[in-house]
Parts: sequence; C-alpha cells; structure tokens
Amino acid sequence: MEQQEPSEHRTGSRQPSSELLTTLHHLSAPQEQGTVLCRFRYGAAEPLCVHLHLLLPSGQSGRWVIGRDLLLAGTERLSGEGDVKVWPSRRREGSPSLYLHFQRPSGKATFIADLTEIRQWLEHTYTVVPVDSESLLTDWDNLAAMLLRPPA
Repeated sequence: MEQQEPSEHRTGSRQPSSELLTTLHHLSAPQEQGTVLCRFRYGAAEPLCVHLHLLLPSGQSGRWVIGRDLLLAGTERLSGEGDVKVWPSRRREGSPSLYLHFQRPSGKATFIADLTEIRQWLEHTYTVVPVDSESLLTDWDNLAAMLLRPPA
C-alpha cells in the first residue's frame, strides 16, 4: 500500500512524502504472534532519512530512523553497522525477503519483509527526492544544532 502525500515541515510549508504500510514478521516470535505492521515514511523535509514505525501486537510501538541509502544498499547486500543492519535473503525458493535487524541496549529484534515491495517503494522515494539532491534539501545548520545539543 503506497501513498504519496504532502507533509507539514517545521516551517509550515508542504513537502512531498511517500509512505508504505506493510507487514513484517518477527523471526523470534511464534508464527501466530509474529506479524507486525510497519509504516515506512520518507519525505523531502528529511531527505536523508526513512522513518519506521512498528505497530506491535501488544499495543506498544517502536520507532527507528535509518538512512535511505542504508536501506537501499541493504536490498542488495549486508548494510549497516551497530544498531541497524539490513540485508537481502539468499533463498532461491519463494519470494525474495529483506531482513531488518534492530538493536538497542534494552534488546534486539530481527524482522523479515517482502524485498520486492520495499525495493519498489524505495524507487518511488527517488521521485520525491532524486538521488544526489538530498544535500540540497537538508537544513545543515538545524541538523548541526540538533546533534550538538546536550542530552536532556
């Protein structure tokens, strides 16, 4: 399920964006409890990032922000270090899969998604913000201030 819609940017201007609502399967959970809805969101307001919002069966949610380039690279080969890793399946039978591994000090989880669906959606994000034009849309001063802000 793909949709493109304008989103509100901090300045109040409308920015193009793209969303994908898809199903992930938690590899460690029992088959009947392992299905998780996930909303992938990409927008011109933050052209380097893909936001993932996991809607867990328990009613809790998990949020991750990963680089669009990391996610795209992960559709071809192992990508990422540390808290996020993404890689395609090596299986020959069935539909191609994409593995998403998230790790925090409080725990870790690995999910599997439909590789073709994610890749098609990612290709669509390049109509929102073409490759190599991300830096033109990035507010570098705001990003630097956010990164240099002391922890609360």
